[in-house]
Amino acid sequence: MGYVKAIIISAVVALAIIFMVQNIEPLSQPLAIRLNLIFLKFESSPYATYLVILLAFFVGLLAASLLGLAERFRMRKEIKSGHKEIEALNRELSSLRNLPLTGKPLAGGEGSPSGAEEKAL
Repeated sequence: MGYVKAIIISAVVALAIIFMVQNIEPLSQPLAIRLNLIFLKFESSPYATYLVILLAFFVGLLAASLLGLAERFRMRKEIKSGHKEIEALNRELSSLRNLPLTGKPLAGGEGSPSGAEEKAL
């Protein structure tokens, strides 16, 4: 599965490079980014369009990586708490297995074989 993923990613990158090379002239046109709010007005100096596209791509890549990293830490914490709970339950189970048998019948005679036979009849 890893090979298929690597081939697909390589194909997408190759297509993006081919697109950029074939359209370098239109993508080289200057582009200025403007932000016009009531209390703030901003305009950047003009940059080539392909630089703006690459910048947007890398900002998105960074944002997705940070979200993935946060999810990974959250899952790691959840797995750790799950392992602690499993350990506690295993210790409890071991302590219950090591309890001495008293020989006293359980309530209602459920523990004795004769009580089980009486219920079956």
